[in-house]
Amino acid sequence: MAPLWETTAPFALFMFATVVAAWLAGIGPGILTGAVGLATRIYFDSPRGPGNLPVTWEEAVRLALFAGFVVGITIVLDRMREDRRELEARIVAARQEIDERQRVEAALESARASAEEANRLKDEFLGLVSHELRTPLNAILGWVALLRNGALPPERSQYALEIIQKNASTQAKLVTDLLDIARSLTGQIQLDRTALDLNLAVSVVVESSRTAAEARQIGLSMTATEVPLTVWADLERIQQIAGHLLSNAIKFTPTGGQVSVAIARQGEWAELAVSNTGDAIEPSFVPHLFEPFSQAETGATRRYGGLGLGLALVRQLVELHGGSVSADGASPRGGARFTVRLPRHTDTHSPLD
Repeated sequence: MAPLWETTAPFALFMFATVVAAWLAGIGPGILTGAVGLATRIYFDSPRGPGNLPVTWEEAVRLALFAGFVVGITIVLDRMREDRRELEARIVAARQEIDERQRVEAALESARASAEEANRLKDEFLGLVSHELRTPLNAILGWVALLRNGALPPERSQYALEIIQKNASTQAKLVTDLLDIARSLTGQIQLDRTALDLNLAVSVVVESSRTAAEARQIGLSMTATEVPLTVWADLERIQQIAGHLLSNAIKFTPTGGQVSVAIARQGEWAELAVSNTGDAIEPSFVPHLFEPFSQAETGATRRYGGLGLGLALVRQLVELHGGSVSADGASPRGGARFTVRLPRHTDTHSPLD
């Protein structure tokens, strides 16, 4: 009869393969299954018959060594699997750390770029404010000096006073705009609302702007509704809105152009539209039209003065009234059209302050 080792070894190798397969599949009882199968083989294939243990110590040692080999290999494989899992976890953690570091670096870079841009805009704004305030001030000081020194003939004195008054008004408007934009940013603008006719409120502004338009040979027209169009608003602020839109339209309209003001009822809204002919608004600048201190042209080469506060104030004041303002192309000839929509006032439905 063949030794127990020779007859048991092929079966043990088969059971070893079964154990490894069970381990790879993640089945814990695989080792126990292999051990039971090996013990069963030994029990029934004993040289002395079933139920008798091997009598040869050599065969017992060989089987014990083989069993130890199976257990050792299984432990090694299990440790390798744990090491692999730990390595994969560390790789995932490292990737997450790298991604987080990249996000932080990107955020820092964005913050740095924003800070540099803010500093650039601040310096540009301070230079612009200085220029815009000094220009009328220099004119005032120059003409006052001429008047005090008697360097002007009497017939020129009235002209000098008009120039002084014009530049003083310009400087006062700049200061007022700066104060208003500061108040709006801190929520300190208060409205004194009453029921008023939008036609009458705007017509006053149109008439006061007619002289400036005629001086540049610009046509100025207004279309109103046949019946009063009542809004619940602050008269001074509504005229300020219309004044900024008209001043802006006249400034950007070339000589011989046309500025049109139209008031209409659109459902539950009262609509004020100011349009002008001339150069169209650059599409890339449209999203920045109503931002404070934004101008399509910057630096010393810009053709138009101002601080770029008018449209920002318009948006702030319109939104305080519960309305909206938008800008688009006026016509195929170019130019621009600014549309303000305000809630209409009725006796039965009064807006809340």
